[in-house]
Amino acid sequence: MDLKEISANPEKYKTIWRIVNFIERITLGPLTIPIETPNEVVWMWEKSTLIRYLSPTRRIRFRTPVLIVPPLMVKPTIFDLRPGHSMVAFLVNYGFNLFMVDFGIPRRHDRYISVDHYVTEFIPEAIKKIVELTGEKEVSLIGWSMGGIMSLLYTAIFENLHVRNLVTIGSPVDYGKMFPFNILARLIELPGVKKGIDLMGNIPPFITKNGFRILTPLKNIQRYITLVDHYWDREWVAAYETINDWIEDFIPYPGEAFKQFVSEFIKDDKLRKGQLKIGNRYVDLSKIRVNVLSFVGTTDIIAPKPSVEAIKKFLPHSKVELKYVPLGHIGLVAGSEAPELVWKPMAEWLASHSEEIKSAEETGN
Repeated sequence: MDLKEISANPEKYKTIWRIVNFIERITLGPLTIPIETPNEVVWMWEKSTLIRYLSPTRRIRFRTPVLIVPPLMVKPTIFDLRPGHSMVAFLVNYGFNLFMVDFGIPRRHDRYISVDHYVTEFIPEAIKKIVELTGEKEVSLIGWSMGGIMSLLYTAIFENLHVRNLVTIGSPVDYGKMFPFNILARLIELPGVKKGIDLMGNIPPFITKNGFRILTPLKNIQRYITLVDHYWDREWVAAYETINDWIEDFIPYPGEAFKQFVSEFIKDDKLRKGQLKIGNRYVDLSKIRVNVLSFVGTTDIIAPKPSVEAIKKFLPHSKVELKYVPLGHIGLVAGSEAPELVWKPMAEWLASHSEEIKSAEETGN
């Protein structure tokens, strides 16, 4: 095949590559094998695991350690999808001392775990361990979706304890603006719904996964049409596969946490009204006094723009920067444009709000 022939008949060769990639996919498996960024488990507590990411070739440039807080019902592998497309690897290579708390996969006996447990136990204990390991008094928090919500709750309840910077990505705070979820949430009050959840224990992955798909039926059909059209492009298909495999691998949602989030957050909008109680304390977001960067997906249907950008109104004593990007909910952390539109500006912002280590030697922490 010479370049002139390919240029003259591009569709012909796209068809050939579609066939080649399809045969390889069904005979040898995925076109890209997911590879984790080097890491070590530095602490385990209850259901949670604290992971520290390693970079043998780059030194840590910034003193303030960074903790990623993932959402519930999904595996945190979304932050470390595949070689060449990993938010975790991007931040490590930028020079951050990076950690992530993995809340684990809920079993039936975990059905009574509530949002309170994550906010007042799991996250504080992880932060405490990072402070102990690094010797630094403050950390930067990064939370996507509910991970950002729980990071906000922690920072407000503990009145900024050990937090210097906070990044939220597609994290709503005004649930009155989360149409249609604020309407659908009322279904939880129908007779037998809560009892049914109690009998199941945890919300099975097929319910949460397909629940989101039902909301975007046309988009789901379009995804498969687009896949066929792009099957000649190996890199595009590899990216599609890793995202699709991650979606297919959702995990159970603790029953108590699900009921609490649907009822108190979405249906009753208690966070916005100042009526949300976590543990034995009411959440007052105005107590947050840290630097905040919030990414708002302008095409996000899970966390609509008005529900996310409201954060600026509820944090009057913080310097809140809003970053609007034309991405959807998953695209914000793992889409093809996420490295340029989210990861890079996030890293630059964190760097500007963290003390740089002047020594040319790698930190011993």
